[in-house]
Amino acid sequence: MLFTIFTPAYNRGYIIENLYQSLLKQSFRDFEWLIVDDGSTDNTEALIQSFIAENKLNIRYFKQKNQGKHIAINSGLKEARGFYFFTVDSDDFLPNDSLEILQQESNNIKKDNNAGLIGLRSYINQDVIKRSFDGQQMECSSLDFTYKYGYNEEMAVCIKTSIAQQFPFPVIEGEKFCPESLVLNRISQNYTFYYFGRSIYTGDYLEDGLSAKYWENFKKSVNYALIYWSELASSNIPKEIRIKALKNYFAFSHNIPNQIFRILKDISPSNIILYYLNK
Repeated sequence: MLFTIFTPAYNRGYIIENLYQSLLKQSFRDFEWLIVDDGSTDNTEALIQSFIAENKLNIRYFKQKNQGKHIAINSGLKEARGFYFFTVDSDDFLPNDSLEILQQESNNIKKDNNAGLIGLRSYINQDVIKRSFDGQQMECSSLDFTYKYGYNEEMAVCIKTSIAQQFPFPVIEGEKFCPESLVLNRISQNYTFYYFGRSIYTGDYLEDGLSAKYWENFKKSVNYALIYWSELASSNIPKEIRIKALKNYFAFSHNIPNQIFRILKDISPSNIILYYLNK
């Protein structure tokens, strides 16, 4: 099986059928739809069971207690059977030729250390978000894509399952938000991605979505925030970005006990000096 379409779901019974209908229309059919329900209390489970009963797609459904999207992704990676793991949120959907494009573009991969493919996202009205990368192709790490080459696209990530399984999200009890870029940054230390400027994903920002509450969620998950900013500050990226990461780290570190000991554990002496020189 080439693709696992993975969907983490939480109380999205009102909209997830849009994704289901888009999967029914895919021109490339070698895929499974794997759903991890992160403790929904609405009609999500009943709706998915009705999709399964229709027997039109290969659907597997699992339910867990509410722990956050990143833990749902960890659970999904344990169950995935596809060569590629493609996360599609429950409030989004795929263009009819999405998987066909991914299959075609996979033939263009050149680098041996490739971790997967990354294509463009579109809004509901089909406008590609930030078109500066439209039509292009390149292979590099996600860190280089953003910080070396300066692209700030909204991208759809399709990772080789075997590689994604090597980089599960850290688990911190009581915290439910961890940015997906944390894992991409870790993968980027040893792997590259194949980027291409064709749209394979359609979505929008909803008021109840994680993206709309990014900083608010970080404030509720301080330990994940500290991990993210400390690792970014230690990455091979431009100095001005490292300084911003350090400033964010120190801003969030005020919210934890034994602050000084945590800082000394997370931040190298050279980065501490860099922070205070640019404070």
